[in-house]
Amino acid sequence: MNALHLWRLYSYFVLIIYNRCPNFYAFNGVRRALLRHIGVRVGTRSHISSPLVFEQSFSTETVRGLTIGYQTFVNSEVRFACRDSRIEIGNRCMIGPRVSFETSTHTLVVEGFHERTEETRLTFHKDICVRDGVWIGAGALILCGVTIGEQSIVAAGSVVTRDVEPGILVGGVPAKMIRRLIA
Repeated sequence: MNALHLWRLYSYFVLIIYNRCPNFYAFNGVRRALLRHIGVRVGTRSHISSPLVFEQSFSTETVRGLTIGYQTFVNSEVRFACRDSRIEIGNRCMIGPRVSFETSTHTLVVEGFHERTEETRLTFHKDICVRDGVWIGAGALILCGVTIGEQSIVAAGSVVTRDVEPGILVGGVPAKMIRRLIA
């Protein structure tokens, strides 16, 4: 096992400790410090609840691809899949519980799919960007390559497959514009 694998294993142990931290206000600084220690960029005065779920891999970086802005609230059980890609969450955002950020997808190959190795499955990774002041409701799914514009709202349970313009309320499966929030 090389040094990189040991670092990633260490990171996962730190995440286990993080996920055991109570969600009391007094532990906010401890949780931020633990995430920063393993390479997550976290802004000041952000509240990131535990537990968090990270896609795990010993072959590629998963944890250091996450950036969370200042004064951002991330609720519990949020999943970050940022393998070979980045997830950037802006300042003053509100992320509801059980939101999932998925940065990877693969080609649809029906015949022989299960016989393929990970290298031949043609997996793609694309960044996700959540701009400042965005609200994302509980259980929403944000798919790869999406940018959510400033001051937008994603309704609970929505599946965001395309970019969202600034100041728009979107909802549904797939998410569609419900109304414009900013004139």
